[in-house]
Amino acid sequence: MKKTIMSYIAITIGSVFMALSIILFINSNKIVPGGIMGIVNIINFYTGYPIGVTTLLFSVPIFLIGVLTLGKNVGVKTIYCNVVYSIIVDIMDRTLQPMTDNLFLATIFGGILMGVGVAIILGVGGTFGGTDMAARIIHKYIPSIPTQWIMFAVDSMVIVAGGIAFGPELALFSIVTIFVMTKVIDVIQEGINYGKSLFIISDKADEIAEAILKELARGVTSLQGKGMYTRQEKNVLFCVVKRRQLVSVKNMILSIDPKAFISIGDVREVVGSGFGDSLFS
Repeated sequence: MKKTIMSYIAITIGSVFMALSIILFINSNKIVPGGIMGIVNIINFYTGYPIGVTTLLFSVPIFLIGVLTLGKNVGVKTIYCNVVYSIIVDIMDRTLQPMTDNLFLATIFGGILMGVGVAIILGVGGTFGGTDMAARIIHKYIPSIPTQWIMFAVDSMVIVAGGIAFGPELALFSIVTIFVMTKVIDVIQEGINYGKSLFIISDKADEIAEAILKELARGVTSLQGKGMYTRQEKNVLFCVVKRRQLVSVKNMILSIDPKAFISIGDVREVVGSGFGDSLFS
């Protein structure tokens, strides 16, 4: 029960961020961020119809078709997100003023706020529905077309419509907004607790492992490996360190064995002892 309540609170917070993005930056600057929000922005500009109400007029039918087509597992959280967002965005539209008319600032900060909101909602298993649900419905009847390509086609058509309505330059800014939003979602979902992974092959594996354990207080795992050229079996060390420790661990390994083979890779998220917890765990 507590987890369910927290998930709905998170969806509400995510909806607030999305609404702030629309009211403070996106809508007033005629940016069309694809999907239903992009269509609603165009309609709002030409007709003045409330953003929230218009969003529901598009979202609810898609949701109902999704339930009939895809089953009830599409989730109550989707309709909750749409209703809460629609109420909040209309309240903000009456009470808040746009923050800037600078297109560059609106593009960047609108994308950031939208990305944060969407990432929070996705992080607790929610979804805004709209384009992704429409794509899933189409994909069910035309399975040869991947869902992501259907979403890309729909968003592209919305951006083109925005370009026709507001001009090609604003369409280009809309693409930048979508890019910023996508990168923010990736950063939040994949985690900001980046690290570096190391695979170490050395004849002095035991000494290196002991040094890493004692001097850097990092865990080390020994794997059994076999060189296919020499046919010799060796211990392969695997460890994950924080970014700031990379230079230290590399110098330490080479000081013990200058001939050691070291492979270094990026780790997008590290969860466990010494690295903190994932944002949504």
